[in-house]
Amino acid sequence: MVPSRVSAASALLLGAALAGIAFGAAGGTELGRTTIVEVLAVLASGALVAVVLYRGGYGGPGSVPLAAFAALAGLTTLSVTWSIVPETSYVEAGRTMAYLFVFAAGVALARLAPRRPEIALGGVLLAAGLASAYALASRVWPATLAANELSNRIGAPFQYWNAVGTTAALAVPALLWLGSRRTGRVALRALAYPALGVSIVAILLTQSRGALVAAGIAAVIWFALVPLRLRSLPVLLVPAAGAGAVSAWALARNAFSQTLQPLSARESVAGDFGLLLLLMVVLLFLAGLAVNVGLARSVGSMRVRRRVGIAALAVACVIPLVALTSVAVSDGGLGGSIRDRVDQLTSETDTAPQQGAGRLTAVSSTRGKYWREAGRVFDDRPVAGVGAGAFEVARLRHRSDAAVTRHAHGYPAQTLADLGILGLGLSLALLLAWLVSAARTTGLHPRRMTLRRSAVPPPARRDWDGERIAFTALALVALVFGLQSAIDWTWFVPGPAAMAFVAAGMVAGRGPVAAVGGPADPFPAVTPRHGEGRMGPALVAAAGMLAAVLVAWAVWQPEASQRSVDHALDQASGGDFRSALDEADSAADADPLSPAPLFARADILSAARLDAQAGHTLERAVLRFPGDPDAWIRLARFQLYVLDAPRPALTTLRGALYLDPYSALGRSLYLTAQAAQRVVTSQSRS
Repeated sequence: MVPSRVSAASALLLGAALAGIAFGAAGGTELGRTTIVEVLAVLASGALVAVVLYRGGYGGPGSVPLAAFAALAGLTTLSVTWSIVPETSYVEAGRTMAYLFVFAAGVALARLAPRRPEIALGGVLLAAGLASAYALASRVWPATLAANELSNRIGAPFQYWNAVGTTAALAVPALLWLGSRRTGRVALRALAYPALGVSIVAILLTQSRGALVAAGIAAVIWFALVPLRLRSLPVLLVPAAGAGAVSAWALARNAFSQTLQPLSARESVAGDFGLLLLLMVVLLFLAGLAVNVGLARSVGSMRVRRRVGIAALAVACVIPLVALTSVAVSDGGLGGSIRDRVDQLTSETDTAPQQGAGRLTAVSSTRGKYWREAGRVFDDRPVAGVGAGAFEVARLRHRSDAAVTRHAHGYPAQTLADLGILGLGLSLALLLAWLVSAARTTGLHPRRMTLRRSAVPPPARRDWDGERIAFTALALVALVFGLQSAIDWTWFVPGPAAMAFVAAGMVAGRGPVAAVGGPADPFPAVTPRHGEGRMGPALVAAAGMLAAVLVAWAVWQPEASQRSVDHALDQASGGDFRSALDEADSAADADPLSPAPLFARADILSAARLDAQAGHTLERAVLRFPGDPDAWIRLARFQLYVLDAPRPALTTLRGALYLDPYSALGRSLYLTAQAAQRVVTSQSRS
């Protein structure tokens, strides 16, 4: 068994790594910082997997979900060959490969420390807690941490409020475990109270309805399954009361309820908000100490605990029924009310209120529009999709206004558009494989039934010991992320995704928790027999590490290409056109799937007054990347303003407007080209 100090140090190390991913990659939209984080994550995860392979940890629990994940990553990579935007698909392939390695690291962690789920729980708690605390601190010191934030919803450090809400929601089941467990130091259990209060405040101030629902579902499942209801009730209710009071005060202020508030408005309430947060943290910590001391002194009889547990379970199960009943007695009845809610959710015109706490109870959003656009993209290529991440460009031809979005706001819709039926099928296979593995680990799978009596006696009943409860909390962490990702695009934010995949990997890789008195280590290291060497495991471990290095190198190539492009443009601005062209060629060699090197080459040739060659380069870009409207726009602008050829520009712009009919720049250029062509025609007639 891993010593407690080693376990604590491992949790701190994992938490630091996950926090580094969260703060380093931020929202996952900046290529440079996201690429660096992905490369480091792949190498670190590969090293951990190599250690397990060297110890002989082949096969076993978690292999099937890992294989399904690898198949999904493989399809994502292959989609580059048919993608309408191969550059974006290549970047998404690198992201998915990084997630695969993080998931594999979670499986490896289960092999190295199978009886220590608190390592993963502690790591997730540390990383999620730091991100949530930073998000709230950005409103205590707005000028220092969030001077450019325009939204009323807290978004730092991801610059996306729903990602903050998801990260805070991931901590909810882990904090229920931390605060309700019977073992551990009292101060550590009491710390769960203020930490959960901070998480709830973060969820409410992001106004993320998906994160709130996901956290609520995880809490209901926790109370329905885990027999620590008497200890869990105060862990949830006391912080919820404190967080509710602080959030109600904040949402009554313009800085938290109305968008586009100036920095002075946010600073005017920052001090009071910070004092309220500090007061909440102190009071909740004291309340946690008092509750834990009280439980230690007066445990209560078995009958009392059972009655309280049954009451808590009944409340957890009745809440959805009450909601359904209130809907059923409404004017429209159950069917009509549900139909109205579905219509609001999928409407392309109804939007959620942007001001105040009313958003938390609203159903309408812009997701319906994006989901319909994803459906139209799917109809174009239903089998394999338009390529990973290509929805952003493919939707332009189907949008009904000038609204801009990068994602379909929902994993199923995005996957259907990007990877078609094949992608959704592999995703469902991965989900099913993980659910089966999680059910085995947590002991929730049905017992196997045989027609004939077996000579082997059935296994002993597995009680809800600390290990099983901890793995159940880990499974709920992954479940929260899955629920939120189903209706949002948090899959593309590396911070919360990495936390969830580590938890999911450790749950999948653990296998059935041993019965009481079972073996301490279900995955003992494979030791060679007398006279045998370790050459075989060493070669396998070396192959695994080599694979990680190759994947990291491949992930780095788009960033290497972009750096070469920037260097080439700097050289051109200094007049060194020959070196600039060589650097542009190097950029194309690093990432031949990106049009950026061709655009840079055209700019360099134009600066060197080689307009004919520059035009040919832009034409090559259109021919190589015909699905990218930007390539058509760049060629049209060059034809119109540099070559003074409005007729070819009009032809090019028709192609651009076919791909993106609502392009403001494309329409403006088309009108300009039409006017220029009329002048040319009138001059030729005269």
